[in-house]
Amino acid sequence: MESLKEKLSFEWNARLVAITGVMIAVVFVMTYATKIPVGFGGYIHLGDTMVYAASFLFGPLVGVIAAAFGTSISDLAAGYGNYAPGTFIIHGLQGLVAGLIAWRGGLNRMIAAGIAGGAIVVVGYFIYESAILQIGVGAAWTNAGLNVVQVASGAIIGIPLVLAIRKAYPPINNWAYNRSWTEEPSKPTRA
Repeated sequence: MESLKEKLSFEWNARLVAITGVMIAVVFVMTYATKIPVGFGGYIHLGDTMVYAASFLFGPLVGVIAAAFGTSISDLAAGYGNYAPGTFIIHGLQGLVAGLIAWRGGLNRMIAAGIAGGAIVVVGYFIYESAILQIGVGAAWTNAGLNVVQVASGAIIGIPLVLAIRKAYPPINNWAYNRSWTEEPSKPTRA
């Protein structure tokens, strides 16, 4: 089992920067294109599907960056700027925790990560809406129920998607590894 330091140890190279950029865009598109406005402000969406995919496939650092930026940019683009600061932190933590728990893990770890990440979203938005946005505890409680549906559907779709991607393209499991190598001394050749 990897230590926390090892999970957060990345060698930022062109591939990892490109993966991170693509995952920000994918999270944004899935968040923005599937948004369903809810009665007390905000909206629910399928962006969590890609938050989990980014975190499970590429680790906690890609997960936190893709989740934080992809979802908060969607808030800004959709006219929900008052939610963007909270979204940045809440979904960022969701991506980080999900990646820490389930990066390169199996089904059980992904389920645990989905539950932990989902709890962060539900509790985080309840606190943000009731304390910061002050929409009222009753409204925040109603939105919390909708957030449960959002994160559960994200995990229910995201986990099989990640398993299918891993099965279809096994090299993806190594794309975000911190790789290093040393050159072996050359052996003399006979002339």
